[in-house]
Order: sequence, then structure tokens, then C-alpha cells
Amino acid sequence: MLGVLYIGFCILCGYMICSCFFPKLSELTKLSGEGRRVILLPEYFAKLPAWYLLGTLFVSWLVYFMAYLFQNFDKPLFYGNLVAVLVLMPVLVFFFIKRFSGKGIWKNGLPQGYKKEASASLRRFFGSGINVYWLYTIAAFAFIASLMFLTFRVSDGNLNVGFSVFSDFAPHLGMIRSFSVSNNFPTQYAHFAGEGVRYHFMFQFMVGNLEYLGMRIDYAFNLPSIFGMLSVYLLLFVLAVKLTKSRLCGALTALLFTFRSSFTVFRYMAEQPKGTVFQALRDNTEFLSYTQNENWGLWNLNVYCNQRHLAFSLAILLLAVLLFFPYVSAMGETLLKEKNRLKQLKLLFFTKTAFGVKDIRLAVGMGFVLGGIAFWNGSVLVAALAMLFFMAAVSEYRLDYLISALIALALALFQSAFFVDGVAVSPAFYFGFLAQNKTVFGVLLFIAELTGIVLLTSFAGACLLKGTRRYFLFVSFVPFVLAFMLSLTPDIVVNHKWIMLSLMFVSIFSAYLITWLWYRRDWLVRLLALFLVVLLTATGIYDYTIVLKRNRNYLSYALDDPVTEWIAENATCDDMFLTPYYSLNNIVLGGAMLYYGWPYYAWSAGYDTFARAEQVKKMYEAGSVAELSALIEQNNIRYIIVDRDCRTSSEYVVREDIIEAAYETVFEYGTEDWATRIFDTTKKLKTDR
Repeated sequence: MLGVLYIGFCILCGYMICSCFFPKLSELTKLSGEGRRVILLPEYFAKLPAWYLLGTLFVSWLVYFMAYLFQNFDKPLFYGNLVAVLVLMPVLVFFFIKRFSGKGIWKNGLPQGYKKEASASLRRFFGSGINVYWLYTIAAFAFIASLMFLTFRVSDGNLNVGFSVFSDFAPHLGMIRSFSVSNNFPTQYAHFAGEGVRYHFMFQFMVGNLEYLGMRIDYAFNLPSIFGMLSVYLLLFVLAVKLTKSRLCGALTALLFTFRSSFTVFRYMAEQPKGTVFQALRDNTEFLSYTQNENWGLWNLNVYCNQRHLAFSLAILLLAVLLFFPYVSAMGETLLKEKNRLKQLKLLFFTKTAFGVKDIRLAVGMGFVLGGIAFWNGSVLVAALAMLFFMAAVSEYRLDYLISALIALALALFQSAFFVDGVAVSPAFYFGFLAQNKTVFGVLLFIAELTGIVLLTSFAGACLLKGTRRYFLFVSFVPFVLAFMLSLTPDIVVNHKWIMLSLMFVSIFSAYLITWLWYRRDWLVRLLALFLVVLLTATGIYDYTIVLKRNRNYLSYALDDPVTEWIAENATCDDMFLTPYYSLNNIVLGGAMLYYGWPYYAWSAGYDTFARAEQVKKMYEAGSVAELSALIEQNNIRYIIVDRDCRTSSEYVVREDIIEAAYETVFEYGTEDWATRIFDTTKKLKTDR
């Protein structure tokens, strides 16, 4: 119940923040159509996502820093939540009293005519009756919820984690449990404890806080994931309609965003023996792959199932683009009215409006919002700043952009200095992304193989638009170019988020081409439009069937597992565990801080995994109590775990006899080789052997 109240509290705070900094949110849904036609979208398409996103962002950060101040207390999150509520509740009460007192609600009851005004406001907010917008929202919600609960759910006392997501969920669940059942302040990376946290973790903190407040872990993880993804669908619809002035284009954009374009499924079908195509498609249970790592599900809906934090930040990026888009649109209309090229240049760069400040509240507010997502998803922050830079190039009031960017950068740098030991990112030129042939031709071939016809159709769709609306296609490609030119971490694969982000925006223009063809009202042209829909979505739809197939199977973990419960009850985040190379298991779910978990996670975040791998080998293979004790003290290890994974490791030969001679066994579960034993290094048995 407290978790539900927390989400509601975040939404109320988001309402207050938007009223103060972004009071023109409702204007995002008042769109002019072709000619004199006016398109009125329900206001909740923009307002509900904004209230949820900004309120959750702000409240979560406040709770985190309050809990950080109480890190030496037994339950930091208790005090973090308590102080946050005590600080914000009076502000909320004052805000609502001030907002509505002018209408006589508090003192004199409902003023005359207020009921009529309230009814009109509700119609603007929700729309009239059951309409296509509600159907769109309900369909999107149901689709997203089915995916989230398919891949992560609790049933009969067991936590079931789908086959397509369990690997990525290992560090995520480790971080979540480090907050909900432990006290990860100052924050460390759960799979590489003892150093600052380099990986964006605030979404996991928010989920951990919800679980701490009593929400069952699947609801705590799934509900924010659903709300974040639904926010993307709503805001993407608004942006598509704003760009193209077509509601059909908004719906088609959502379809193309959901189901990716690629030649993959067509190539697979062409390779099958004659007469066996449909059987092969039916029997296959793996993601089809013709480009590197495509078999991971790197480009389809599976990404949003296992990278739950991504949608939240994507929705904030969409909100930022929407709020600044009127600046671009106004400049576009001004330029279209002027035919003289020199005068257009003057209007673009040499007027007061070109470099002035229009809305300081929006500029400052968006700066804090963008800066706030640095440790929710840093890749999206980089993409947002790059896209807004190129939007500013053809926009009015560029100082608004500059103010936002400077605040965002300052906040990001502060967070990096606060959380990270060393350098957070190491930017380097890296051409070609995952293309095996890293020549210009090889990269173009890779892009064609990966994206199918979506880029061609997007260019065609952009040609049908005018002015700065057409220019937005160029803005959409900025993260795409970054992915093929820049590396921020040792793992170039993480750049795939930039490509998916770009393709989300690019899909608007492909959808517009289909919309334009459909409205030609010629049945042959409409058949062409339907044919394009099939070409653009076939691979994505097939990927979706594989997501369903793969997650019929899952890894199951008992929530009352004795190992999990012992760690949760006895260990803190100051206690580092020496373990085998764990991915996801009951020890991770106990909130244990691993000295060296599965190395890929830490390596991809920029940690020095090779040095620790060597230390793990030395500690497990130590030939004497004295040698082991020295290594344990050097690496600050509190608990040593010896289990089947340890005993059968190919990386080292564990000297269990030395460990049990040196330290007391404080927990043991299971028998023989399957036994899990935990040794407490503060309880020494011998000093030499």
C-alpha cells in the first residue's frame, strides 16, 4: 500500500513541478491540422507522462540523498522517505491551496459556474467518452504489461525470470536488492563492490525503494517499467501528430516503433528449403541473426524488457523535444514566409529572437530534468544534448537551449564526481560500431542489413513535409551517427541504444509516407501502403513471437530461500563477498555485494575486471592460512562463499580445506558438493598453517 501511495505522491509532485516550470504542457496537445482543421488530443497524452516522469525523478533523488545522509542508521530508506514526505507535503498543501483558493473552493465551496468549467476541463483532459485515444492507451498498456509480467513475475512464492532477460537482470536485481534489503550507501556496484558506481542505477534505486515500502518485487519492478514505456507511446504519438498533423501517422509510428524494420526474417525465409519455410519459422525459438549480437535480441522489444530503465529516460527525451519543438516550428514558419535566401539567413542568425531568452522557467526546469537522468540512463542524456544542439541550430531563442544544456552538464558532472571513483566515461573515436567490415561500404551494408527499408522510407516521407519539420529527420539521425563514430565505454555494444533511439524518431517519417499513400484513396496506392507496412514490421513481429516463446521458460528462485534470507538478514553493503563468477542466483537476490560477479557486467561499465580476476584466483587457491588471511585483508573481504560453482570452476582449484581451517563457517545449506557454505573472515580459527 505504501508503494502505491509513493507512486501517487510522485505524480502529485510532478503536477506541482509541471505547473511551476512547464505550465504550457496542455498546448502540446492542441495541434493545427492541414488547412484550417484543428486536432485536439486529450491532454493526458502529455500531462500524465510528464507528471509521472518528473515527479518520480525529483522525489526519487530527494529520497536517495536523504537516505544517504542517514546512511549510518539502521534503515536509511525509512528516514529518507520520512524526511522527503515531511519536506514535500507542506509544500504540496500550500501549492494546492494557493492554486485553487482564487476559485473559492476552500472557503466558499464551489463558485458559480465552476462545475461547468470543471466538466469542460475533464473533457479536455480525457477526451469525450470512449474514443480512439482511449483505445490506443488501453491497447498500449495491455501490450506493455503483458511483456513485463511475462518476463518477470512472482508465482507460488517463486520469482520467475524469463530466459530472454535473466542475464541482464542479474546486475539490475542485485542493485535493487542492495537497497530494498540492505543499505547501499555510499552506493557501490553490486557485481563489483568496493568501488564507486559507474553504471546508471537510479531506476533500480527507485524500484528498491518501492519494494522496501512493501510492494512485492514483481510489481515494484514491473509497474514503473509499464508506466515508463506507456509514457513513450503517448509522447511519441503526440510528437508524430505534431510533426505530420495526422493522427493515423501517430498510430503507425507506434506500430513501427514496436516492430522493427530489417531484412532478417526475409533472408531467413529465403534460405529455407522449398516447402519448409513456415515450419522453420514455427519451430525456431532463437532470435534470428545475420549481424553481430543480433541473436541477443539486441534490436527488438526484448531490449525494453531487460533494460527497464531505458524507457523512462526515453520518455523524458521525448518530453524535452516536444517542449522545445515550438521554438523550431516558429522559426520554420518564419523562414517559409520569406523567399529571399539572404533574408532567411538574417532571420536565422541576426535577430533578437534568434539568440534571446523566451521562457527562463522552461530552460531552467528542463536543465534540471535532463541533468537528473544522468544516472538513470547516461546514454540518453548524451543523445538528448546532441539532438537539442541541432534543434537549436534552426530554432528561435537559442539561449534557452544553452541554459538547459549548461545546467544539465553541471548536474551530470556533479553526479559523476559524487558517485564515480575515477573517470566515468572515456570518449574515443570508434568507427563502424558492430560492422565486421569497418570501411564506409561495409558500414553501409551493415546498416542496410540491420534496418531494412526504414531509412529509405523515412527519407521519402521527409520529402513530403516542409521547412523545419523536414529538418527534424536530420536531428533524428544524430544519435545514429554517434553510435557509429563514438565509444564511451570499453563495450561498443551499448551504443545500440543510440541506434534504437534514432529509429524511434525516424519511424515518424516512414509512418508519414504510409499515411500519405493511404490518403491517396486509390486502391493500388493503398495496397502499396499496406505492402510497406508488412515490409517494415515483419521482422519485428517475428521477433515478438520469439520473445513469447523464449519466456515460456524461466529461471525460478524461491523468495524464502535460506541462502537469500541469511544474507538479507546478516550482511550489509559494507560486507564484501568473495564468490564464484555469479550472474543471477539466490545470493545475488539476497543483496550481497560481490567482490567479482559475472565479469561482463563490470567490464562493460569500465571497471578493471582483469586485476580482480587474478585476486579471486589467488584467494581461492591460497596454499596456507597466512597467505589467505593476507589476501582477504588486502581485498577487504568479509564473507567467503564456497558452493558447487566454486568447486567445479575451470578458473581455479579451490582450497576449501584452507578456508575452513582459517575461518568459522557461519552458514551451511545443502549436502556434499551441492552445499553452500559461508565463512566469516572476522571469525578466525587459526593464524597459520
